Amino acid sequence: MPVAQTDLKTKRAYSLSGIFGVMLLLVVPTLLRFLLIGRFDLDNDEAHYYMYAVHPDFSFFDHPLMIGLLVSKGMEWWGQTELGVRFFAPVLFLLSSILLAMIAWRLLPEWKFVLTVLILLNAVPLFGLLGATLMLPDDPLSVFWLLYLLVFLNGIRIFPRATWFSKLGLWSLLGLIFGLDLLSKYNGILLPAITLGIMASQKTLRPFLREPWPWAGLALGFALAWPLFYWNWMHGGASFLFQARHGLGAFDFKWVAFYQMVLGQIGYISPILWILIIFSLFSLIRLTKKMREFPERLSWTVVLWFAAGPLVFFNLIGLVHPILPHWPALGYMSGLLILGYAYHRSSETFQKWVRAGAGLGFAMTILVLLQVTDDVFVLPASFPYSFKVNASYPFVHTESRPVPRWVDITNDLFGFKRLVRHLSEEGDTDKSRWAFFDSDHFNTSDELAFYLHAPENTLCLTPEPTQFDYWTSSSHFLGTNGIFISTDKYPTDPRKLYPPGTFRNIIPETPYPIYRNGHLARIFYVYRLIHLEHLPWTKGAQIP
Repeated sequence: MPVAQTDLKTKRAYSLSGIFGVMLLLVVPTLLRFLLIGRFDLDNDEAHYYMYAVHPDFSFFDHPLMIGLLVSKGMEWWGQTELGVRFFAPVLFLLSSILLAMIAWRLLPEWKFVLTVLILLNAVPLFGLLGATLMLPDDPLSVFWLLYLLVFLNGIRIFPRATWFSKLGLWSLLGLIFGLDLLSKYNGILLPAITLGIMASQKTLRPFLREPWPWAGLALGFALAWPLFYWNWMHGGASFLFQARHGLGAFDFKWVAFYQMVLGQIGYISPILWILIIFSLFSLIRLTKKMREFPERLSWTVVLWFAAGPLVFFNLIGLVHPILPHWPALGYMSGLLILGYAYHRSSETFQKWVRAGAGLGFAMTILVLLQVTDDVFVLPASFPYSFKVNASYPFVHTESRPVPRWVDITNDLFGFKRLVRHLSEEGDTDKSRWAFFDSDHFNTSDELAFYLHAPENTLCLTPEPTQFDYWTSSSHFLGTNGIFISTDKYPTDPRKLYPPGTFRNIIPETPYPIYRNGHLARIFYVYRLIHLEHLPWTKGAQIP
């Protein structure tokens, strides 16, 4: 081979727009995330999944078991630390990134396209920051979702000429992946729904629905997810009923909740990229009708379904019932493939907007990181909420309200570690005097359990059902004393919460403020609960 050709191939191999650039984008951010994940306290939800890990079960009140297994394994390797809880977050995001890169290569085998998709993935704050550093059920959910998409894209190529044995193997594999996704989060139930929609809408795939193999794969997936169904069977369908109320609920449209849902998604994705993803989805709908190559058209139709499915499903629910803005995340992740494709076939103007969107996304990510690590942005003490024009001086009268500290959501990542040190100094962690710790909000109880290293001595005495009803029995602490904690975000006074006679006495202590770089971040309210006389509410005996 001539020297010139060898040098050219070497340059391409090490080009930042080739496979070398893809490898850098996979490895370097992952290493940086490992350096970051131990630098701040657990998020409220992460502390809840720590409780899953120390209370192993077939499933849980609000989520399946996968997140608990992963947190348990992480703590087995790294101890009961923030790193132990979060260890698999960067690992799973790396796997999702690799799978997304493989899907991109399957759709368009060009390294520039793969690199574009990975850049967009890391530029979205919801994925590149939150999903890559916080340990949430969405982390394994994304891995199995993308793995399913990759296998399905490869499978539709062999459907027409596959033997019955190949079809059985393919649908069995898809079924197993679906089962694992369902064991990660209930959102996994969308996989068979989307698959059915694709096959029913495509003339070339519709005949395969009359064969037994897709249904056998579906049955295998549900069979693999048996722990989820077993737990619900043992507890009267408690998790299914909770998710039905939490995710669907009754018709209750509210403009404020709707705007929060939409603006929350825009903020998580970043404004420019959000607009471009939605625009690209509609553009692809028109484009697929014009595509002449059948395999290409079918492949992009599949991706379109995987992107539009979660977006349409959850936003339709959001019209009648409030949802959390991250629920449609899988649709946006799949939509990045479509946006990357639009970038490579569109005008320079559109490409400039995509680059601007990615730049804004990275900027937002960096600003959030700076706020987490250095608290660089200080909230104002108050904000004006009403204006009144007067005929005389002062011509404009303004009334203001204080700005709650919890408006800065990064404050949720700080405080409990210092609170526990304060409680220890005050003698409130002496187990010979204080047998249990309590809060009316389960996330507060979760954080207390983690930082006090007292999961079996932490309660959540509240009239609403929570996962705590299935863990340590409150009746074990009758006749003992406890410590109640609330925060300025959930400022509950137990003297008003609990019916008279629940405790012999409730003694408030001095509120404990938490400061970050000299700025007030949050306030903890501490109460001493003297002698639990009886349980305030009867919610059914869930545990002995």
